[in-house]
Amino acid sequence: MAGTERLKVNLVQGENRVQTVVKGRIEIPDTKPSVEKILSKETTAKVRDVSIVPDKAIINGTLTLQVMYVAFEPDQSVHSLHGDVNFTTFVDVPGAEPGMDYVVDFTVEDVSLTPSKDSACKFDVAAVLSTFAKIMDVEEMEVLTTTPAGNEALETQDLTVEHMIGDKETKQVIISDAFEVPEEKPDVEKILNIKAEVEITDKRVLAGKVIVDGEVELQVLYVSMTPGQSVHDLHRIIKFSDFVEVPEAQQGMNVHVRAEVENADIAPVTCPKLSADIIVKLIVFVSETRTLENVPTELKNEGDYDRVKLKIDREIGSGETQVVLRETTEVPQSKPDVMKVLESRVDNIKVTEVNILNGKVLIRGHADVEVVYVSTKPDQAVHALHQRLNFRTFVVVPDAEPDMRVKVKVSPEYVNVDQQLQCADLHTEAVLKVKATVTDLAQLNVYVPAVTPTPTPTTCVPTDYTVRAGDTLTTIAAAHGTTVALILAENPEITNPDVISVGQVIKIPCEAMG
Repeated sequence: MAGTERLKVNLVQGENRVQTVVKGRIEIPDTKPSVEKILSKETTAKVRDVSIVPDKAIINGTLTLQVMYVAFEPDQSVHSLHGDVNFTTFVDVPGAEPGMDYVVDFTVEDVSLTPSKDSACKFDVAAVLSTFAKIMDVEEMEVLTTTPAGNEALETQDLTVEHMIGDKETKQVIISDAFEVPEEKPDVEKILNIKAEVEITDKRVLAGKVIVDGEVELQVLYVSMTPGQSVHDLHRIIKFSDFVEVPEAQQGMNVHVRAEVENADIAPVTCPKLSADIIVKLIVFVSETRTLENVPTELKNEGDYDRVKLKIDREIGSGETQVVLRETTEVPQSKPDVMKVLESRVDNIKVTEVNILNGKVLIRGHADVEVVYVSTKPDQAVHALHQRLNFRTFVVVPDAEPDMRVKVKVSPEYVNVDQQLQCADLHTEAVLKVKATVTDLAQLNVYVPAVTPTPTPTTCVPTDYTVRAGDTLTTIAAAHGTTVALILAENPEITNPDVISVGQVIKIPCEAMG
């Protein structure tokens, strides 16, 4: 008997990439000077939420711009501003159905800023995005792994798949935090708008559960408690850690986590304190990599088997590199000078741009370093400050091509902060490990046991019978294995069951009906 193995695989139902044009407007805050010349602009696009409808993915996203500019002032100082543009787009993906899983991302291909005709402090934004959507659904199947006796495999191939462990698990978590408005910001009178984004920073599998670490980035627009009631914004990052139960999970398995912000609420508690409550939904898949060798992909005789096509993500290759970051920075004016560094650590790493070229992956991002130090103040109080180190590197993946997909993981290996001799500057050195894994959509034929169709009951057709001398409905029913009631049901013209005539033709129900 031929061998089979039962697999539970997240199969790709379809994928597509389209160009999206985003138009909107950003405004220079009242606290910022007007723009004379734009020096640079960094643009990122993030997914806010996704709705899957038949054959289509509807995507709500946010385009975020960070602009450096020369101010329209006598001293021509350099300033920065950021602005968001919300947009909605869609991607046609034949085979998509509500409830299926998805992967969606954006690549910013071009962006332009044009002074608005309506106001000197507003800019019209036009951006071109490449929008990618992949739709997946979990299917179970019994895959033929060996060639059946008496048959011949015309073609075989090794099959590597991610076998799903258990079911997709979801959990809602409430992330709460109470924090003060920064000293440089005025107090809050009224919240106007809240923007919340969640990012998973780490995930790991233990026996029966998945531990998820992440952070929620809050951007709050508010009316200040000042005479002019000017509008301000503030940012806050809230870190969290939680777990999702997956009974069959074991340490060492693979885990895939997606997080979505379902609701965010911020309210003043006591001046100048704010309270934040964010509801985040975690979606978790656990899988293990299985490789089946010499799987028949073409049989000489397919009689007892059905050939099905698997669409799966196939790993093309991966590579690693190290990035050494060195930077000397001044202590911010709002912070006291440094007497002694007590501790330094990489607080956050963010990849802001990834591009695949032939044979390599270009990666750009930044690492935030937190420094805890003893100040030079008479009381020698302990303070903390943050430094942002930008990095740009590449990872060699020989078979990578531009249209493929890539996952990037950056982790800190070393960080050290020293005070420069004879000055108050800080010198930071950090080493990051960067790993890139490139995948592509693979289509592979496999065989599953043919499903024997359930026989459909044959419709039973009544037969004609000619009444002979001495017949009654009772004797006719007994002779044909039926009942008088069923004969009457087939012959509504017989109004009296005791009266039938010789030569009369009546319909007799078959035995299956009787």
